[in-house]
Amino acid sequence: MEKGLYAGSFDPITFGHVDIIKKASRMFDKVYVAISQNTSKQPTFSSEQRLVFAKSALEDLNNVEVVVSKELTVDLAKNLGIKILIRGVRGSSDIDSEISIADLNQSLDSTIQTIFIPTSPEFHSLSSSMIKEIARFGGDISKFVPKKAAEALETKFS
Repeated sequence: MEKGLYAGSFDPITFGHVDIIKKASRMFDKVYVAISQNTSKQPTFSSEQRLVFAKSALEDLNNVEVVVSKELTVDLAKNLGIKILIRGVRGSSDIDSEISIADLNQSLDSTIQTIFIPTSPEFHSLSSSMIKEIARFGGDISKFVPKKAAEALETKFS
């Protein structure tokens, strides 16, 4: 059984993330989505809230499991028996930083490989931080994030 791991802060999950996960679900028998901590950012939502948003957005994908991780991605992959990390890229601006992350992960565990999956063109400009900015000013975010995440953002910033 081929398994992949897609880790991120997902604060909150966007339709760009969902697009990557749907593509990955067609490539792998099992995809784990790990709600992880980005120590360089203060999260808007707790890990548990982000877990709920992701599970709700991905409930129709039978081979996708969402988990919360408080460990290095390579350690989680090792614990789950996964050899392939999945990274989404929106465009050329993401490539350099994603390659750096992939290189570091491979330095930590040489048996781990990273694959890059590009988002569909309609999601290239989506980022959680930009969506939160739109929400702070009362803009319509329903076309950028799944329903539960949109409702939570609207409540948080109203």
